[in-house]
Amino acid sequence: MSRRLTITPELTRELHKKTVLLKYNCPAPKNGAYGWLVEGKELTLHNDVIMEQNVGLYGGPYKPMVGGRASSGLATVGAFSYSYSALPDGFVAGRYCSISAGLKFIDSSHPLDLLTTSAITFRPRNHLFREFVTAGIEEHAAGYSTTCDLYPRVGHDVWIGENVTISMGVSVGTGAVLAANSTVTKDVPPYAIAGGNPAKVLRYRFDEPTIERLLNSRWWDYDPRRMLDVVGPDFSPLMDDIEDGLLRTYSFDRVELTI
Repeated sequence: MSRRLTITPELTRELHKKTVLLKYNCPAPKNGAYGWLVEGKELTLHNDVIMEQNVGLYGGPYKPMVGGRASSGLATVGAFSYSYSALPDGFVAGRYCSISAGLKFIDSSHPLDLLTTSAITFRPRNHLFREFVTAGIEEHAAGYSTTCDLYPRVGHDVWIGENVTISMGVSVGTGAVLAANSTVTKDVPPYAIAGGNPAKVLRYRFDEPTIERLLNSRWWDYDPRRMLDVVGPDFSPLMDDIEDGLLRTYSFDRVELTI
């Protein structure tokens, strides 16, 4: 299921009003363009997209691995998150995430349970294989897809370094850090720092009781002005206020696009 979305002046104005930026510090829509979006152009959405206020999607349209599926570049992202990488619309990231350039997803596959992994088994129209294609190959190819829709889900306050590659279906926990040039093939626990190829947990940002307290607090749901005022290493007074019920959750504005 998908939807063709026409970029309208109303949509670009709404994005700008809610500080959904499509270039770093990009100005208001002008001359039919807003960041990398051009009014009148059609994009295809394969998933519902929810963009909260104050997010940056700087990467433009998403280009997959060979055999994957291209995407609009609009993705479900929480407030104060930004990405210098193009994101597919099936990707989900929470609030306060920082995504550097070069993020890739392993979003194309070959069969692993056949005699060969060669594309001859699913690309019968490829002239490289044409004279050897059999009826069996044609039948198999008709029901085989190289694409996968289960894009990674990223929690809140996740930092993804430059040139990271993530397997489909992986979950990255809140507070985690993915080191530059890593290949992430398994779930990453909350507040873990992971790196390498394949990525492994190198250490944790905090001790276990602190991690549990941070996760239970759900601090990312509260007034950003109060959260961002905590710039020192001692955030226990903020945790105290949340636990004592002295703070109210914040209602973030959003732009929703449905298929």
